[in-house]
Amino acid sequence: MGLVLNHNMPAIYSAYVLDKNYGRLAVNVERLSSGLRVNSAEDDPAGFGIRELMRSELTTMEQGLRNAADGVSLLQTAEGAMAVIDEKLLRMRELAEQGATGTYTTLQREIINSEYQAMAAEIDRIANSTTFNGVKLLDGTAAQMHRGQGLKIHFGLGDSSSEDYYFVRIDDVRATTVTGLKIGGDAKNDVWSTVSLSGPETTDGCCGGGVSSLSQPVSAWTSGSIFSYGYNWDEGQNIDQNLSQGRYVGGAYQLGSGASLEQLLDTVNRGTQSRIRADFRIGDFQSDLVGGEPSANAHRICLGDEVYYIGNSALALQDCTSSTTVTVDLDNYPGLIPADALVQAINTSSQSFWAQKESFSYRSGYVSVYIFNRQGGNYDDLTASDQQLGPDVTGSASLQTSIVWHNDETGVDGTDGALFGNGGESWGTLRARPSGYGTWGLSLEGRDVGLERDLWILNAGASSESAAYDLNFEGWSFGSQGFGLAGAIAGLSRQNFVEVQNASDGDWLGASIRTQSNAQTALEAVNLAIAKKDAIRAKLGAVMNRLENTMTNLETMHETLQAAESRISDVDVATEMTDFVRNQVLSQAAVSILSQANALPEMALSLLNG
Repeated sequence: MGLVLNHNMPAIYSAYVLDKNYGRLAVNVERLSSGLRVNSAEDDPAGFGIRELMRSELTTMEQGLRNAADGVSLLQTAEGAMAVIDEKLLRMRELAEQGATGTYTTLQREIINSEYQAMAAEIDRIANSTTFNGVKLLDGTAAQMHRGQGLKIHFGLGDSSSEDYYFVRIDDVRATTVTGLKIGGDAKNDVWSTVSLSGPETTDGCCGGGVSSLSQPVSAWTSGSIFSYGYNWDEGQNIDQNLSQGRYVGGAYQLGSGASLEQLLDTVNRGTQSRIRADFRIGDFQSDLVGGEPSANAHRICLGDEVYYIGNSALALQDCTSSTTVTVDLDNYPGLIPADALVQAINTSSQSFWAQKESFSYRSGYVSVYIFNRQGGNYDDLTASDQQLGPDVTGSASLQTSIVWHNDETGVDGTDGALFGNGGESWGTLRARPSGYGTWGLSLEGRDVGLERDLWILNAGASSESAAYDLNFEGWSFGSQGFGLAGAIAGLSRQNFVEVQNASDGDWLGASIRTQSNAQTALEAVNLAIAKKDAIRAKLGAVMNRLENTMTNLETMHETLQAAESRISDVDVATEMTDFVRNQVLSQAAVSILSQANALPEMALSLLNG
């Protein structure tokens, strides 16, 4: 190699070696400072990919362990509450044993029964209030989850029912429900039952045609036939007649020509009809309608997609929605105040609603009208509202809003509108049973909540019955156009509906211990309740043990997988430190050699200087 000035090859080579040694030293420093052998994909591409998959499994497994631990805590909460219920059941059995002997008077058994019922009520309270993180555990809610499979506790890495989760079904342990322990709680239900309901040929349950099946049309039912009942749902009434007010009407169902018992059962059991109340200020709009002389002002009332107008229809230039099904000008009802006109307009033209004007108003200075959805069930997205349309081109001042909308369920008032409420509640259950000769017995059942009878048959189609109890709504006598009261229902009337269970009767064994015989049968009922409760507790204990075993298995899997991930990720400090020292020495040597190599061109300079 010649002695040159432009290219100092020894120095260049020394610099190259120094760069490599320094790079390796930097890697050593990164690994030693982080504790990881693989800090990025370039360190070990294959190992990096495997490591990341392992890490995702590890984090999921850690959450699964927390889920399983939470599941154990949930079950411990339920089991602990049931331990308290167990104490109440033992006391109830002791009281039943006490009442089963003949040494007590009726008054003394009433005293014993009062404590018995208090124990049952406390069991209900515990079952209704026991929750874990907002999830109710003992009222049957958990048992209905996932189509009756129960509450899911997920702990695995996938979605396999055999590997990754359990279903825990915790049954209803309330004392006074059909699905619960079925003890205590006398005065539970009001039950109204009919004599046999027959077909058109016979009304006395004997001889003749009849209705052979629930699906067979009942030809005696006409388009004006209705079935209705009231229910004291908020304990606000204790007089039967008042249950015909709109606030307490559970439902009024049009049977229609050719309807069947099956259709009646389905409609009633779909749930209480949703409703809304419209309070009209007395005197407002009076001049708009009386005599048929409209003013220059108007309001547009919107019920779902149905539209009604009050006032000058010339101002009603647009609908509430693009899918309007009914448009009615209330000025077509001259001589009526708006509340009456709206009731008549709805009951003669609406496809979706029916209306009832109340005999008394819930708001001083207003006339109240209840508007019901014709179908049973919950329609909480159904709205009612009104929009002011004035003034006209003459500049007349527009009317103030004269309607206040009220939702009984939420208690919310609104001048712009409100949602329908109270729908979907099972305030009454209608049942049918065959009673021979093509006849059927009907019963309507509702929970007893207050004084006297809380369930009352209002109307079964016969308009000749007492007006005090009929749904004698204004505007309902419109024959085939509305619900009407003209059509009689063979065998289905209030006279045939009688209350067969009053407020002092229970509807299953163990409902009360008022008599010696009741106390004796209650002993069996309480024993069955204890057995059911013990079976549930034992099942919960088995699931808790299973979950704890699952957690042990998950912890073992997590530990072994963590070790495997560590072998890929973690640095061997001893080996890495040895490599670090080696690279450090080489880097220092390269620096020293580079320093000397940089001095080589000076040899050429000495030649030039002679």
